[in-house]
Amino acid sequence: MRTIKKLVLALAAALPLSAPAAAADSKLGTEGAAFMKIPTGSPRAQALGNTGVSILEGGEALGINPAGIASSQMREFSFSYLSWLQDYSGQYMAYVHPIGQSVVGVNLAYYGIKNFDVRDAEGVPQYGADVRVKNGYASLGLAKSFFMEKFLVGVSAKEVMEDNSSTKYQNLVFDAGAILKIGRKLSLGWSGQNFSGKAHQVVKIQRLGGAWTFNPFLTVTAEQKTYSDRSGKTGFGVELSLPEELLQVGRVALRVGYTAGDNVGKNIDDKTLNSLGLNDVSGVAFGVGIYSAQALGYGMGLDYTMAPYGSLGKSSQLALKFQF
Repeated sequence: MRTIKKLVLALAAALPLSAPAAAADSKLGTEGAAFMKIPTGSPRAQALGNTGVSILEGGEALGINPAGIASSQMREFSFSYLSWLQDYSGQYMAYVHPIGQSVVGVNLAYYGIKNFDVRDAEGVPQYGADVRVKNGYASLGLAKSFFMEKFLVGVSAKEVMEDNSSTKYQNLVFDAGAILKIGRKLSLGWSGQNFSGKAHQVVKIQRLGGAWTFNPFLTVTAEQKTYSDRSGKTGFGVELSLPEELLQVGRVALRVGYTAGDNVGKNIDDKTLNSLGLNDVSGVAFGVGIYSAQALGYGMGLDYTMAPYGSLGKSSQLALKFQF
């Protein structure tokens, strides 16, 4: 039976890829838990072309580079909602807690899908109420900073669950990462995700990247991502920030990013993409972030990202964080 057509399309877009690209990559689809490639929990990373291994901090860092939580000076709770593609969506929660010179973090992500298109081998629509998609993971991380927060290291243990009708398992995997800050302008980062799991059940990811801060207003990122089930991808991002000291009410960041992808056709259904002239655009992402350290005596942040994917539609992600 040809089941969960929408799920396949949604997870395929996490690469991103098209049918010609799939045929060209002999390793494609040999690993499970493809949803682990989606930058859930970090609209900032998504807006920067799925980059940020060297600059992410707090709860959003735990899903990409556990070393990033080491820079947390306050307790932080964050929540994000991801609308991916083809009705596939995810929720992400994280909490980080400084303890002495170390920081402990936990996170939880859950994914699901609705409105299945379930068909048999001849393409005849079938009753899909019994088809389930329950994917997710939870992790516990520990990070520490050295040399006056110039060198950060972190590790985490993660339980990954994939339950897609015919596939069901849980798998314990491990992440590790490091960030090196050179002066005030350059930061370098590396992370390895989903290692030591059972063969082919969870896709393994490695990230190597850097960020250059020209001044308090402009940061540029670049990152190479390597996957165990396909060739790597290179991403770039630009973040333009207006500091809180300048605006007096909060810090505002405008972001744009690009990850080399494939042509997935032109969208004819999405009114938002049509009005913005982004019907046939893919690989680009746009985002905005607002943060204030003075809101009700707490630190509060709001981030939003939108990424068009041509004929597949668009992805959007909204996140809230509270520091106390």
